[in-house]
Amino acid sequence: MIPVRIPVTLCLLAITAYATPTKWVFSGVLLSDGATINGSFVFDPDAGVRCSTGASPCGTYSSVNITTTTGGSRTGATYTRVCGTDVPSCSGVTPDSTAVLFLTSTATNQSGLPALALFFTGAGGAPPAGLTNSGGSVDISNSSLSVGAAQEAGCADSACAAPSAPSRTSTAGVVIGSIVSAPIPTLSDWCMAALGIALAAAGFVRLRRTAA
Repeated sequence: MIPVRIPVTLCLLAITAYATPTKWVFSGVLLSDGATINGSFVFDPDAGVRCSTGASPCGTYSSVNITTTTGGSRTGATYTRVCGTDVPSCSGVTPDSTAVLFLTSTATNQSGLPALALFFTGAGGAPPAGLTNSGGSVDISNSSLSVGAAQEAGCADSACAAPSAPSRTSTAGVVIGSIVSAPIPTLSDWCMAALGIALAAAGFVRLRRTAA
């Protein structure tokens, strides 16, 4: 029987969950000045800093297309960028923050530009809370300290580290998630596939020797 030159132990250690990015859509989100939030984004809790580690912020956001309408206090805006990811100079979301900050541009100086902060967990929660890879619904109505919230304001400085008036917050609504792609094979999948092929080859050689 030929030796199986596959590090089985390493294969077993490499077993991880499927990476399943989820699309989250705003539904019925109202702001305190009568405006609304519409659109969607894709969140992958297994990419970047994995959310399973308990670190914050974690995961990655992509395909961002969020629009706010004009209300009594602010003009509407369209958000397609993420603070710290698409705009490295933005430091508004500090380590262990419970928010993700969406921006309208990649400008190095965000001072005076609009920003949309999303909190997907209540006060003291561990983000991103309900933004898992299994979808579902996350309350961002700001109706109590135990649920999430949305806040739109201007950036008070170039790094958007603080908000400036006028500001408006959510009063109702949720984000609804659904898986947008088939599971992506991880390292463990490839490893186990290679192990299966090696074992099959070894069995075939042994069968031939037995037959001979």
